[in-house]
Amino acid sequence: MGVAQSSEVSSLAGYASVQVAVEKSLYGAGETVRGYAQLAVQQPTKMSSVTVQLVGEAKTTVHYTTHSGSGKKRKTHHHTARETAPIVALEARVADFPSGSAPAGTWQCPFEFVLPLDAPSSMARHGAGRNTASLAYYAGVVVSRPGWTRSNLVHRVMIDVVAAPPALVAPPRRDEAVKVTRCCCIPAGDMTLGARPSKNAYVGGERPEVLYAVDNASTQVVERVSVTLYQNIRFNAGTHGHFFRSVVASVVGPPVAINDRFGFDGGAPARSADIQLPPTFSAFSLRTRTIEVTHQIVVQSKTESCFVKDPYIALDTWLYRAAPLPYAVPLDEGEAPSIPTAVPIAYAPNASLALPGAPACPTAVPIDTTGDGVADSWGWDTSGDGRVDKVQAMT
Repeated sequence: MGVAQSSEVSSLAGYASVQVAVEKSLYGAGETVRGYAQLAVQQPTKMSSVTVQLVGEAKTTVHYTTHSGSGKKRKTHHHTARETAPIVALEARVADFPSGSAPAGTWQCPFEFVLPLDAPSSMARHGAGRNTASLAYYAGVVVSRPGWTRSNLVHRVMIDVVAAPPALVAPPRRDEAVKVTRCCCIPAGDMTLGARPSKNAYVGGERPEVLYAVDNASTQVVERVSVTLYQNIRFNAGTHGHFFRSVVASVVGPPVAINDRFGFDGGAPARSADIQLPPTFSAFSLRTRTIEVTHQIVVQSKTESCFVKDPYIALDTWLYRAAPLPYAVPLDEGEAPSIPTAVPIAYAPNASLALPGAPACPTAVPIDTTGDGVADSWGWDTSGDGRVDKVQAMT
């Protein structure tokens, strides 16, 4: 059961309430989100239709400064740019009232949506101050009234979405050879570093194993070989961007002596480094138009001289999750709390509460809009006439 947000439209207060219930709170990409809009109408109420939306939004805020004047009159002005980028935007009309009035009674109007196969995972608010990013999904109910120019979102329920795991493969080893120099560019021999992770993607709590090789044909001792997993978060709001990097986990290997060689032909076996990942993260690998979260395992040898060019290898990897976030994903990012938190209603479908003449649940049909044989959009029958009347891109 999701965490609901609810508010009665002032013109409905005392006459009717409209809420939404979903089957569960956690969904995987490609799954079907089932639920219903529940109408509790105390007396006939002006209402023309009820629509349910399944929405995924990436919300970003970026702080930036501008300057005016010069010299002692130079001033710095602080600004905050905000952007909301749609990830998923599906909707279905679940109730029509041609007479412009909803009858008294309690009604359930079912719906179902299929999440895109490549839907990214929900992301809790990440960042600090006025530089933040989040990605959240919700199912919301929209009420339209005769004579009104705009509809009203009256209830919404948060859902947590988990992206499909990537195909797991064992990447090949990568090597990096450098010419070692000392102060004043004095040649000091050669050094080759090699590294290979056990696979290309991991979940929280795992211990990624990285095999690394060193051929130290130089006159410098390698003090240590570090293996570090970095998280890079880059996001933008309009033309303004923000980037920050953090260490997820790290381990340090023993020194490598001059002329020592392991992991290469003629040398000792490669060494192994295991990184202990935390059980969960607040951000997982994802790429959207406004938010990009990437991860890299960086293997680097560090010599005893600060003037030596140290070889390093950056291995792109993927962090994904299979469990709910242990904290709530924010629904609003810098918005007025126009829809305050309310107690969610339980999911308890009852066929006897079906609204007479309500449209059937819309059916999603994967379709190929480019002719390349690969479905890249959803076709939707939103009117119940058996024909696709709306196309929605998968991302």
